[in-house]
Amino acid sequence: MQLYVYYKVATKQVDEALIAFRKARVEAPIELLQRPEPDADGRWTWMEIYPEGWTHREPQVAAAMAQWLSSERQVERFEMLG
Repeated sequence: MQLYVYYKVATKQVDEALIAFRKARVEAPIELLQRPEPDADGRWTWMEIYPEGWTHREPQVAAAMAQWLSSERQVERFEMLG
């Protein structure tokens, strides 16, 4: 199972949020993606992708990121087909 988590970060919080994510991720192979454009309110949508075997790290990253978010964390789980 893979875990996908998305949320919004205000433009003025991006630098601090990125530092917090990198510190929380440590050595884990968790990817962080960003939409190419901010939304109408100037917020960036970020997505964390947790590969199989690393989903247990999500609570730690969520706690580290909490103060930088301008929306709720949306958590989705997907399983490989085939």
